[in-house]
Amino acid sequence: MMRLVLLLVLLNPFCVGLGTAQTVRDFQVATVKPSAPETERYTQIRGNKFAAGGITVQELLLYAYSVHPSQIVGGPDWLRSEKFDVLADPETEKRPSSEEMKAMVGRLLGDRFHLVLRREKRELPVYALVRTSKEIKFTRDDGEAKGLPTATGGFEPPGTLAVRNGTLANLAAFLQRFATSDITRPVVDQTGIAGHFDFDLRYTPVSSQFKAQGADGEVEAGSPPGLFTAIQEQLGLKLEATRADVDVLRVESILQPTEN
Repeated sequence: MMRLVLLLVLLNPFCVGLGTAQTVRDFQVATVKPSAPETERYTQIRGNKFAAGGITVQELLLYAYSVHPSQIVGGPDWLRSEKFDVLADPETEKRPSSEEMKAMVGRLLGDRFHLVLRREKRELPVYALVRTSKEIKFTRDDGEAKGLPTATGGFEPPGTLAVRNGTLANLAAFLQRFATSDITRPVVDQTGIAGHFDFDLRYTPVSSQFKAQGADGEVEAGSPPGLFTAIQEQLGLKLEATRADVDVLRVESILQPTEN
């Protein structure tokens, strides 16, 4: 069901930011070019620089706005199929924070692809992160002043997620970002739990390439449980399939990237 259109975005990603707005800095030097056919997909922060290869515009949008693919609608087919290499440098002494880097990538998309987005509210299938009847099993982080939340995991080793100084909304976002083989819809926090916490999660991803399989093809004994079970057993939370109003980014217009 379509809901009220909130605003139209012209180049500046913070007009449509899905989080708290902050000062936006531009990349001072940036190259954007089509990827060679053999380029493997990667996204990296190299010191102060943002580097990506073999990546689509849709994937750059997922990074810049921390959304699920179902939250990006419209636009030409090439937005999801053509791949690009990006190397961008803010030329600052201080390394940009994660949120600042995302904001600059969003602005780069506006500058080089002439991207125009519209933010809407839609009711979509989601996973709601909710409390169970069991006691929660994560610890409060007393260092709320230490800085922005951080997360590691997803692939090294597969099926791990460690969040530090994060809210439950941060946990929902990180699950959506790192557990891509298991999470097939946006994740929203409906726990009602406030504060900053540390979360540690070990699970066996559903993707067969990550499963610890024995000779008979079954998951070996002693392997962590699947993601949904792990969340209940290790955090005292659960993911419920439901529907909810979420932000959707509609691609109003976009052009092939301008020359570097």
